[in-house]
Amino acid sequence: MISIWKKELRSSLFSVIGFLYLAASILFFGVYFYVLNLYGGSAHVNYAYASVVYLFSITIPILTMRTFAQEFRDRTDQLLFTAPVSLRSIVLGKYLASVTLFLIPVVVAAAFPLILTGYGDVAVAEAYTTLLAYILYGLAAIAIGLFLSSLTNNVVVAAVLTAVVLFLGYTMGGFGELLGVSFLKSFFDAFHLQARFLVMENGVISLRSAFYFLSVAAAFLIFTVLRLQHGRGGSATHRKKRILRMCCTILCLVGLNIGAAYLPDRVTEFDVTMRDFHLLTDNTKKFLDGMTGDVTVYVYQKESDADVNTVKMLKNYAEYPHVTVEYVDPALSPRFPMKYVANGFSEGSLVVASDTTFRVISKESIYTYSDEGMAQYGASPDGFDLEGLLSSAIDYVTTERIPMIYQISGHGELLLSGNFQSALNRENVKLQEISLVSAGSVPKDSDCVLILAPKEDYSPAEITALKEYLDGGGHLYVLLQWTENPQKNLHGLLAEYGIEVLNGIVSEENSDLYFQEPYYLIPEIQSTSATDMLAGNLALSAMSVGLRTGDPAVETILKTTADAYLKRNPTDAQTTGKEAGDEVGEYLLGVFRQWTVDLTPESAAEGTARITREAQLAVFGSPYMTQDAIDEYISGMNRKLFIELMGHMVTRPALIYVPPKTYSVQYVVVPNSDALFFGVILSGVIPGILLIVGIVIWALRRRR
Repeated sequence: MISIWKKELRSSLFSVIGFLYLAASILFFGVYFYVLNLYGGSAHVNYAYASVVYLFSITIPILTMRTFAQEFRDRTDQLLFTAPVSLRSIVLGKYLASVTLFLIPVVVAAAFPLILTGYGDVAVAEAYTTLLAYILYGLAAIAIGLFLSSLTNNVVVAAVLTAVVLFLGYTMGGFGELLGVSFLKSFFDAFHLQARFLVMENGVISLRSAFYFLSVAAAFLIFTVLRLQHGRGGSATHRKKRILRMCCTILCLVGLNIGAAYLPDRVTEFDVTMRDFHLLTDNTKKFLDGMTGDVTVYVYQKESDADVNTVKMLKNYAEYPHVTVEYVDPALSPRFPMKYVANGFSEGSLVVASDTTFRVISKESIYTYSDEGMAQYGASPDGFDLEGLLSSAIDYVTTERIPMIYQISGHGELLLSGNFQSALNRENVKLQEISLVSAGSVPKDSDCVLILAPKEDYSPAEITALKEYLDGGGHLYVLLQWTENPQKNLHGLLAEYGIEVLNGIVSEENSDLYFQEPYYLIPEIQSTSATDMLAGNLALSAMSVGLRTGDPAVETILKTTADAYLKRNPTDAQTTGKEAGDEVGEYLLGVFRQWTVDLTPESAAEGTARITREAQLAVFGSPYMTQDAIDEYISGMNRKLFIELMGHMVTRPALIYVPPKTYSVQYVVVPNSDALFFGVILSGVIPGILLIVGIVIWALRRRR
């Protein structure tokens, strides 16, 4: 068997066909990795692996079409079969040679998650589970191709047959759905290779699927041996015995697969994406350490019946002196929910109560789903949200005053996106829209005012109201956007506090510093009095206007390099790249200023204690700093920056915002230059070199 394996592998590597397969496979892997992960920013490399599977109907025929068909065509089969090697060894040797060649591109593809981890949190477990499923699928497909190659002496016919059968195996499940007959659907599903792959695509190791693929591979290898034995002739009795023995083997494999279908999931499926979600984050630990009031967390369920993650997390909360956890048995206290909610709540829900108030956490909100309607269909959750809900509830029932944030409207401002609003809700901060035109001034109970990228300028009266608010120790958060007519009044207000607005779109020339397009900037968060906890992380600033300052009191949160350029009239630009007339230099993208305001009345007697308040102003040039669509690409860092600033500006003692703990991450940000570099190497250079080597070897052999 080893000698056959060496011979076949050597034959493949000294022919253009072997290198054509390697080049094609690595090309497909590289293209999908570039499009979906490097350029598209997806943190799921398993999507790239899964996309290549349907190309088995192209790549596997290239790999297997010559194994036996060429032996028959060149009449070398008799020489092979008379060698002192059994038929089983011949078949296994050829099969293992094809598998070895098949695994070479897989080894290259296995480096993809490692490449991507340099740019953020990557779904590594899902990636390698999908790659394992890809390998198992490939083992079955190669065995099918090997058998079909043994049926003919025409290489092209062998390739076409393999392509058709693998295509049917990929789409077989759809035929059963179209027919709508349960028996036929089950029949077609039994041959649906893709269905078994999908089970393992998202991080679930399925022993049933693995056994299915290995069974298919074993069955077609047996078919191949049977076909070759039949071709060698023999007595009728021997042929019948061989057929009977092989049929019994196939029936055993089918029976084992049927038996595996009845095994419970807990012994056949292992979710490798699961993490210890019960561990508390630093935000929660800091918050619980600073608690002064006592709270009780009631769980409306017996502890033995409660969700495992919930029980583990509550034990961690109960370790803090001001938190008590009690389980309420629904059978013994059926009316317990009526004490808090008139319509009651479901078993497994929680009540967080202090001496004065309470908050209910429904069982349905503890786990999150990518689609809100998927929970009722029994779909698996994509996140665990108990810590965020519980910490927020404890803060709510122990807080004496809820901070108030007003969002100005009436000038085409953007609304705060859903995830940003949810984050404020977790901080137990109230958010309300207000029109300065009708209100005339900022309400006195305001802890912060948001101005989110107005399209129209503010009136002098509104600017006066904002200035009075700031001069009275107010807190103002401003997002700007480029407008064809500069907003002189709003920009003038910011200039009074040392912040100059340059009405043009900022871009970076260095492709290491932008994502996909030059105006999707990925600056590093700087250390300031309000952002020290996030310093060193990357934010995503899209379509930002430029800022400058000469005031040393203004702190820099985000900035470009000195090679950045400003397009004053982006609508007239011929390209997103640098053009003649663009202003080159370093620009600020986000700034923060804090100063002390003396509120002591002029009539106060000399020696009276001074009344002071810290005024704060945060300004960002990008209108999308509080939009979910941009924030998702930076793994929520823009949202964390916003919440960090809000926590500082509304003077909360400790941030308690904890986002849902997701089973898998969504996006990474890969600088454009790095994406192009790896894309060219994987999709062009490596396949090109392999193809050239194959052609050179073929040409040299033709000369001999």
